[in-house]
Amino acid sequence: MKLMLSSLLAAAFLTVQSIAGTPPSLPETMYLDSTLTPSLPTSREQRIKHFRLDKNHVAIDGYDPVSYFKSTGPKKGSASLAYDFDGVIYWFANAKNLAEFKTNPAQYEPVWGGWCGHAMALRGEKVEINPVCYKIVNGRNVLFFKTFYANALTNWEKELKKTPEQSLMAKGDVFWGDTFSK
Repeated sequence: MKLMLSSLLAAAFLTVQSIAGTPPSLPETMYLDSTLTPSLPTSREQRIKHFRLDKNHVAIDGYDPVSYFKSTGPKKGSASLAYDFDGVIYWFANAKNLAEFKTNPAQYEPVWGGWCGHAMALRGEKVEINPVCYKIVNGRNVLFFKTFYANALTNWEKELKKTPEQSLMAKGDVFWGDTFSK
């Protein structure tokens, strides 16, 4: 009930702000991303059900979640440096990144379960990603779909001409909250 009310309030806020023509500014506590909101259910089963994982529950196709925040960019992790965070397994490129992740896992997990940020923010859809197509937005790792014929990060950047990035993130959080509560 609390999640539905939060989702409705956030959606109403975004609607009013868009009608008024002013960019919405949601306080961080209204974000519905599971990594930021303790009120979202975070059982292992729900995380395994909704996160983008391989058959062994490995996230981000084995890429090191901490490496996205380094100047070198995403690096493939190793199964020998694996860490199970509430049912989601992350691989790390080195022991330092693993130790850093353990101090604050929520900071390094990709938003919206690792699904495509553009599809989640605009339509609430779980769409595959390319693990090297990403953007750090306000300290949050947003992953995107990319193939030879389409690039969702490019579409995200085009969308920013119409919609403030903070609004896209807030919409994605609402959609993810709705998805994660199912």
